[in-house]
Amino acid sequence: MPPALVRIGRQLVLVPLVALASYYLMAALPLTTEDDSKRQVSPEVLASYRKDLGLGQPLGFLRPWEKLFAGERLGTSAQGVTGDELLLKLSGSVGVGLFALALALTWALLFALLRARWRRGRLAVLEDALPAVAFGTPVFIPALLLAPSVVERGHLLPELSAAFVISVWPGIFLGTLVGDALETELARDYVRTARSKGLAPRTVLWRHVLPNVLPALLDAVGPVATSLLAGSFAAERVFGLPYFGQLYVLAVLQKQVAVVVVATTVFASLLVIVGMVVELARLAVDPRAREARP
Repeated sequence: MPPALVRIGRQLVLVPLVALASYYLMAALPLTTEDDSKRQVSPEVLASYRKDLGLGQPLGFLRPWEKLFAGERLGTSAQGVTGDELLLKLSGSVGVGLFALALALTWALLFALLRARWRRGRLAVLEDALPAVAFGTPVFIPALLLAPSVVERGHLLPELSAAFVISVWPGIFLGTLVGDALETELARDYVRTARSKGLAPRTVLWRHVLPNVLPALLDAVGPVATSLLAGSFAAERVFGLPYFGQLYVLAVLQKQVAVVVVATTVFASLLVIVGMVVELARLAVDPRAREARP
């Protein structure tokens, strides 16, 4: 079996494991009212938590999912969420993440090209300085700087600004990888052979070099896409976007335990889908990924 398919199978197994782990972690929260020193909720709310999680019931871990698929509201108050609302908020976050990924790939290409020029000029110091600045700047700092003027204008500007903020450092990271891979491939013998046969440099680059660089890029796209989706939580919170990140943070703060269980599992499923798309792309562009291990 090709290694890529093995990796896809392993990722699929993670979804039920995350679902069970998040359920039992939420069920283990100290929500008791027996001891005054540990009192966190009223008896009525505690009973609602137990009912929402199906505690003490046969196959109680399925209770949040039963409510979700039945169209009922998850949570112990009107601040809960239905399945349709969950998917709507998730689609908003995915839209921001996909646009951020497109921006990150754009920054990667631009930074890789700039690195190639900087190494031949006086700006070579920026090759290391720019990544250090980008990696050392938390996402929320530029988000906080942009938020006041962006939120007032609205009209998709907060979404675009959130995507821009979370895409910069992943783009520079990918650009560093692409630049290093390009430099390595351009120094190989097959490039010199192709040029000696009269092929134009651009033809050599697109036909021979880039196909060998793509696997290295795909190796990094999966973790980068994951970080973009996770990083959008902070950006959404700063820009006031009513999407999945805000839903998740509020569910944790308000102890909406069933919402946390479902949202955690849905987010893990989304990350698995991202990993599967990357693996399928790897199968399409890298012949070595289609070879079964001996």
